[in-house]
Amino acid sequence: MSEIKRPVFFSGENPGMSLYVPGTEQLAAVASYWYCTDSLWGVGHALILWLGITPSTDIGQGGIFTDNFSLAQILVKDLTQHFPEFRDVPVNALAYVDARCEHTYDGACYRVMCQTAETKIEIEWSEVLDRKQVIWPQFPAGETAYDLTTVICPCRAGHIQINGERMPGEIKTTQTAAGAPSST
Repeated sequence: MSEIKRPVFFSGENPGMSLYVPGTEQLAAVASYWYCTDSLWGVGHALILWLGITPSTDIGQGGIFTDNFSLAQILVKDLTQHFPEFRDVPVNALAYVDARCEHTYDGACYRVMCQTAETKIEIEWSEVLDRKQVIWPQFPAGETAYDLTTVICPCRAGHIQINGERMPGEIKTTQTAAGAPSST
């Protein structure tokens, strides 16, 4: 039996990546890429990127790179800042930057590229470990909750590159209690 729900807050994709200082639990970088195909704020892209341990000489601690400022502001305010990986990240202090963003996915590798006049950011996820559908009624996002339906694909490998320079850090992979692969 099907169920219809309204309104639709966001439809699209949102891969995320956390890179850690090798051999530690210390975050080196966190990224959340939004590709929106439908929302009340229009369509567009937003890359929320925080470079904690090793700021880039080109973009400092990171930024919010987008082609739709209204959409990016809502995604940061209502969703991204509440994600566990952004819990200790000063996301509200990141600057909004006009950028052309695009992505490709060939079934094995998901690539994002955000380009400004001065900076090219490339992020890549590869070696998919699992594909799972998650249905989460009342997904908590601050004081609000959303009914979430998504597909999660944990990956074994990933990296962030800024103007051709690869940022230090590694993906962590684990297994859930049920034995399914997971990555952060």
